[in-house]
Amino acid sequence: MSYVNKHLARTLEQQHKRSVRSLFLKIQDLNNDCVLLRKRLEQHIDIKQYKEAIAYVDQFVSYTTILNLKFVTNTQNLEVVVLHALLLEYIIESETSFSFEYETNLLHGYIQEILALNDHASTLFTNHKEKMHRYIETQTT
Repeated sequence: MSYVNKHLARTLEQQHKRSVRSLFLKIQDLNNDCVLLRKRLEQHIDIKQYKEAIAYVDQFVSYTTILNLKFVTNTQNLEVVVLHALLLEYIIESETSFSFEYETNLLHGYIQEILALNDHASTLFTNHKEKMHRYIETQTT
């Protein structure tokens, strides 16, 4: 293999590593944004009302809960950020006692960013949304 081919292969590999690292850091930033939004919501709601939704999301969070999100395996996980956004969407849609217009706009922006991460995100979002609602229905009846 010539020097040019080796150099090109190394450059492409480094570029790929940077783009993958960038994707995971973006996922982590979105998860952190969701945590801040959830903490903002918790001031106005009783989070215990949403134990079924939290239980569904916690099935996909490793070693901790969505309410105490830790570890890189969770914070940089696409599925966890999708579920985090779905949980927040469910909470905002279920709340009637307080208007969350600003928070709703923030969440919609986060969801758009999540869906723009890759093609798999929209499929995850749709599938988990349906499964979460079915899970909540079966747990509450």
